[in-house]
Amino acid sequence: MKIELGMKMKNALVTGGAGFIGSHLCDFLLNKGFRVICIDNLITGSMGNIKHIKKNKNFKFVRHDISRHIKIS
Repeated sequence: MKIELGMKMKNALVTGGAGFIGSHLCDFLLNKGFRVICIDNLITGSMGNIKHIKKNKNFKFVRHDISRHIKIS
């Protein structure tokens, strides 16, 4: 991925990001140059859906139930 100097990278939060649709959304956003935070409690999602992007420096996975408070910094 090429990031030009002086351009600010956008951030995206994907809830349910380890699910089928969410993981594809994470892929799409990463390919568009976003930093992606993926939150999933893994009840129906799977780490297998995001294993190919876990090492991407612009991707972060957080295992969490979004019905509970979370602070992201």
